[in-house]
Amino acid sequence: MPEIRPGELEIRIGGPADAAVIAALVAGFRDHLGAPVPSDAELRVHLPHALADAGLEFAWARRDGAAIGYTQTRLLPSIWSPGLEAHLEDLYVIPSARRRSVGRALLRHALARAESRGARRFGLNTNERNDAAQRLYRSEGLSPVSHARYPGGREVLWTRRIGER
Repeated sequence: MPEIRPGELEIRIGGPADAAVIAALVAGFRDHLGAPVPSDAELRVHLPHALADAGLEFAWARRDGAAIGYTQTRLLPSIWSPGLEAHLEDLYVIPSARRRSVGRALLRHALARAESRGARRFGLNTNERNDAAQRLYRSEGLSPVSHARYPGGREVLWTRRIGER
């Protein structure tokens, strides 16, 4: 690994050896959102499996030895776009590192990694009130798709929790 100069941002692909660092970042994002899940116990159980999944890529950023942000990108084959589709599931920067281009660097890294792995389409979801994120995504060439992708009306995301009792 190349030497990191003080203040220089390093982004690396997360692997099993990075589980504790990534778990702390995911927990920080969970707490920022005020979400009840994933619990710390769930992270300990499920994160190693996620890190071993070739279709799921974690990357994390550090500066001056401290972990300051991460991305989680899912890559999946699609018959609707030749090759893979990439979906950015998470992009999180700790509060003290925000407004310093860390999120932009992580987004660019995720885009470049998706393209290098053969993805032909890159998407994400964000809260409609997250203006800072929307400005970032627009400035990097992403655009919202709230109109009908195909004739006959707008697309609606439907979800249902399964396997819970």
